[in-house]
Order: sequence, then C-alpha cells, then structure tokens
Amino acid sequence: MKEPTLTAADHTWVRLQEAANPMASLAVLFFAQVLPIDSLKSLVEDRLMSFERFRQRILPSRLPLGRPRWHEGDDFALDNHLFRATLSPKGTARDLESLISRLLVEPMATDQPLWQLHLIEEVDGGSVLVVKIHQSVADGTSASRIVLGLASTESGQHPAEIDYKGLEAHLRTEEVVETASQPGSTVRSLCSLIAQRSDTDSSLMGKPTHPREVAWSQSFPLIRLRSFATRLEASETELLLAAVTAALRQELIRLDLLPESVLLRAVVPCNLRSPQQDPFGSRFALAVLPLPVGRTTVRSRLRKLGQELDDLGSTPGSLAVFQAPEDPGFRMSEVEDQITRQLVKKTTLLLSLAPQPTEPLYFCGHKLEDWLYWPAQAGPQRLCLGLAATSDQIRLGVTVDGGSAADPRRLARAFEQALAEIAAASGETT
Repeated sequence: MKEPTLTAADHTWVRLQEAANPMASLAVLFFAQVLPIDSLKSLVEDRLMSFERFRQRILPSRLPLGRPRWHEGDDFALDNHLFRATLSPKGTARDLESLISRLLVEPMATDQPLWQLHLIEEVDGGSVLVVKIHQSVADGTSASRIVLGLASTESGQHPAEIDYKGLEAHLRTEEVVETASQPGSTVRSLCSLIAQRSDTDSSLMGKPTHPREVAWSQSFPLIRLRSFATRLEASETELLLAAVTAALRQELIRLDLLPESVLLRAVVPCNLRSPQQDPFGSRFALAVLPLPVGRTTVRSRLRKLGQELDDLGSTPGSLAVFQAPEDPGFRMSEVEDQITRQLVKKTTLLLSLAPQPTEPLYFCGHKLEDWLYWPAQAGPQRLCLGLAATSDQIRLGVTVDGGSAADPRRLARAFEQALAEIAAASGETT
C-alpha cells in the first residue's frame, strides 16, 4: 500500500521547527482529582488511536527531493507517548510553570509519531494533563478540538458540537471564508503583508532565540463577563481583546515606549474547518488584527476594536490560508518562508481564542476545571497569548521568549487588572 506524502504545508511545519519554536500546539488541562493512569490510557486508545495519523511517524521520501511520507509501523507503543510526572510535595505554582515551560520546548523523538501526553500528578491534590501535538499532525485550530474530543459530557456522551465562538464569529463571514479558500490566496496575502507598515520596533518583537517561559492568569467567571458585555453594549470577545490590549499597553509603558505612537498587531489563527471535516491537514487562516494600545479608556478601546473587527469581517482577502499556489513559478516553501519573515516584521504577537465547550466536560469521569491552550506558531513571534474557556470560566495563558524583556507573569497580572477596570467601567458594584 502506498504511503501518503506530507502536504506542502505540513512539510513546511516540520522544516521550519527549531529549538525556540518547536511548532507544536500545547493544551494544559486542570483537574481537582488525580486522573487514574489506566483510565487515561484506555481513553487515549479509544479516542485518539482511531485516527491513523496518531499512529504514523514521518519518514524521508524514497525519491530525491521528494516530500517525506507518513508511515505506520508495527512497533507503535502508547507508552512512548504517555508519560507521568510529579511535583515535589513543596512544589509551587512557579514550579508548575517551569515544568510546563520545559515540556513546551522539549523536542519530540523524530522516530515516533509527533504527539505526547504528560500526566502531572499531585498538583494541589489534583492533576494536570499536558497534551502536545505537532502542527504537521493537526494544525493549531484543529488540535484544540481533538483535545476537547477526548472528553465526555456529564451523561457520558461525546461533547456536543464545539461552538465557533470568539473571533471566528466576527471573521468567518461566508464571503471572507470563500475568498480565503480560493487558490492563490497565500501569494496574495504575502503581497498584502509586504505592502503593510511594520509594527513599531520593540523588545516584544523579533525572532525567538531562547526557550519559552509560560504563565497564566487567574480564572474569570464568564457570567460576569457576559454581564459586562450587556452593560457596555459590546461582545464578550471585544471585552477580552480590550483586556489584552490594556495589558500590552502597561508592558509598553514599562519598556519606556509611548503607547500612543506604537503600531502593534496580533496575528490570529482562525479555523476554516467544519465539524464534519477531517481534522488533519492544514485548514486554517491567519488574520492580522491591530490592537489599539494608544487608547486610554475601556470604552475607547472597545469602540476601536469593534471597528477593526468589523473591517476584518467585511473585507474579502482579510484572511489567508496556507496552501500551495497554482502558479508553477512559485514553490510553497519559498512563499511560506517569505510570509514567516514578513510576520516577524509586521506583527508583534500571536493571539488565539480556543473553542469553548457549551457544557461541562469530563475526562475519565473527572470534571475539567480549567484549561490553557497555545496553538503552534506559524510565524516566529516572541510573544503568544492564548484565551481558553470552559463552559463557565476563562483564563489567559502567556508564553514569552526567554530573550524578550517581557515577563509572562506580569502580563498575566496586568490582564487581571484590566478585567477589573472593565468591571468598574460597566458599573459593577460589589
């Protein structure tokens, strides 16, 4: 039987990975109880092993200059992908952050399928499950849904369809998605990026050169966020983006930059895959979203963000997918290398909003209390912010290149302070 070759995009993710950017998505799931390792193993065998991609490793092509191929051998063993770890009895939140930082950048064995699960036991009496999936196995927007697909609802059923909430609600207009899916959109997006101004130079920008450090905010109740949205006549997404913008403004001030004169944009991954489509292969788009760090009040940030989102959602060509151009004068690797270089200059950070389940989810009978998610970075930004929500609360995860002047814990605290400012602006009384 002929073994399938990697697509041009999937080959690019393998080729562009490096120590400072391992090109892997990372999910961190928190539980109040310790997940039984045997039950977790059975869950993975039942849910993940049904996908052949999770049993396949990458082998070089048999042909000169050919793309690598997916190979399923007879030696697959789940023990090579499911690992256990523990914190010391005196382990702190900082120790957990350090451990997850190490897991994020630790290279995966190239002679194995490129995914791992790490069960960290005895974390405040509970456990943390870290799921790592290489971008070539599943793109960042699809990997998050695969992770949530391991769960069940309280009644024991597979989770209900994950809503396309957040930025996708603003950007996934029929016209925009259709334009993004047309052949040649990758080349057009390259031309668009070249024509745009570069973001203001700062230590937040630049190609990653050091291992990453992670941190996260405290959880925030979604019921409060919805209340703020009603009072401020804004969407929940706009409120979250306003909080992120305010946190970045504080970081710029600390770096002695004048926010009012700074152009700062985020590259935002957007899912283009319907729930019925195969979860493998690259089927995502990138949007470039300006963040109004120069605005000084909650309401002015919300007004400006609403305008920016409306512009993106109503402009054909605002999203671009990574796909092979039809023009034989281009090679996919050349185009994507150029896009990668342009993203370093034209954007400052990657910002993602993970899919949100509509009801509580359970893994091995234990409720998912909280989770964090960072997609693989198609562009080598130093800073990555990820918003992930359960059915009732949300939190921000931060990863920062170790060579950057930014501090992930300070950014996470600034996000919490920004939510408090939004509460005050909405007129919330305590």
